[in-house]
This record gives sequence, structure tokens and C-alpha cells, in this order.
Amino acid sequence: MGLFILLSQPLFSQIGISVSPPRLYYQIKPGQTGAQKVLVSNVSKEHSMSLSLTVGDWKYDEYGNNLMLPPDSLNNSCAAWISIQEGTYLTLEPGEQREIDINMRVPLDITSNDNVQTAMLYVTQMNAVDGTNTEGAAIKVNVRQGIKIYRSGGESETKKLEIEQLKFDREKNSLALVFNNNGNIWINGKVTSSLFNQTTGDEFALEETVFYTLPEDHRTMFIPFGRSLEKGEYVATVVLDYGEDITLEAAELQFRHE
Repeated sequence: MGLFILLSQPLFSQIGISVSPPRLYYQIKPGQTGAQKVLVSNVSKEHSMSLSLTVGDWKYDEYGNNLMLPPDSLNNSCAAWISIQEGTYLTLEPGEQREIDINMRVPLDITSNDNVQTAMLYVTQMNAVDGTNTEGAAIKVNVRQGIKIYRSGGESETKKLEIEQLKFDREKNSLALVFNNNGNIWINGKVTSSLFNQTTGDEFALEETVFYTLPEDHRTMFIPFGRSLEKGEYVATVVLDYGEDITLEAAELQFRHE
């Protein structure tokens, strides 16, 4: 029995490899070349690791989950612009780490009008390691880690989020926030929210949530209350904070809970 694991963050030491950073950013114009470095480590004390490096595409779905696609599947793909100086295969001995140059050459003529291009660099373990599953059965474990690649064209950047809808989702015991990235650059930020029960005077903050978006993303985010609501008339306030120099985007909702 085999198990294939894909992670986008540094892996646990018992799995055997660690890759950082989780994201690479290039800001280079058409016709230019840029390079970023990735550190690949074999943290296992017992096993050598045979690894392959490949490139694919990715995008966010409506809920912020990652969708993995073959290279050049998307109009804003930069997968074909990526080259790996050290080659696409390497072997690391136990405890060894290696810094790898990830080069990007942007064509002079770009067919896409997008200001942002993306790709995914995969580091895949080729030789399986013995492990056990949650039931204690012996398995073979292979790991693949993804590193997101972003490229912007150096144009004037516009950061603009717009809240489309905020509503009370009784079934999920949460707020449902719908917003759009109407800018021309990736936008990362956080959502802060609070609830005020006008009937009882009770007010409490909801858990802060971090988000990542790309241009033209349409995002639905559920913000859980984390408790059972008392009966009453509520006012919910939600704020999107995505940079010190950016005006905050906020929304307010009044609803009754019985």
C-alpha cells in the first residue's frame, strides 16, 4: 500500500524533506530574467532522498482552496518560463541540504494581458520511505511539496478588494462573506470580525482569518461564530485589512437569531 502526500508548507521531520520558502515572487518585465533560490533539505538521519523538480499550474477556487493543474493550462501560466539551473533530479544524503536556483525568463511578447502570472514548483520524493498509517498498518510514503510562483509585470499596481455580500448562515453557524479582487496584483490580508447582541449588550470578536487572492478571484469565506448564539438582534461587522496604505474595506449586517 502506498501513500502520496502533497503539502505546501515545510514537512514534518519524520517525512524526510523540507523545502523553503513556500512562495517565490518575481517582479521582472518582458525580455528580462530573474532568479530566486529554494533551499531543499533532507532532514532524515537514515534515508537518502531522490527528488525530482517539475513545474505545473495552480489557481484558487471560490473558497480559497488550491487547484492543481498541468503546466500551461491557464492563460496566466508562467510555467514555460521557468528553468532549474541544477537540473530536474537530485539526490540528498541524510542531513544534506542544497540551495537551488529557480530562473525565470519572460518572453518579449506576452500573449496574455494579465499583469500577474503564476506557476507551481513541485519537489517530489521519488524513493518511498517506510511508514505506518493511523491504524498502524505498514505503508510506503512518498511526499510532494508545492512552492507557489508569482510574477508581476512591473506595471502600476492597483490593490482593490470589494465586498459583494455579507449574510448570516444559520446552518453553518457563521457569517458568509463574499468579496472580489478587482485589482491587478495579488492581495494578501486578514479578515477581522465582531458580533454585537443589541438585545443583551454582549459583544465579542470572531477569530481572525488570513486570506490570499489573485486578480479576478471571486471569494466566499465562512467566518464561524465559535459558540452557540443567544437569541437577539445582532449587528455583525467585518473588515478586510490588506495593507497599511490601503483604505479598509468593511461591511455591516443586522440579523435576528431566535
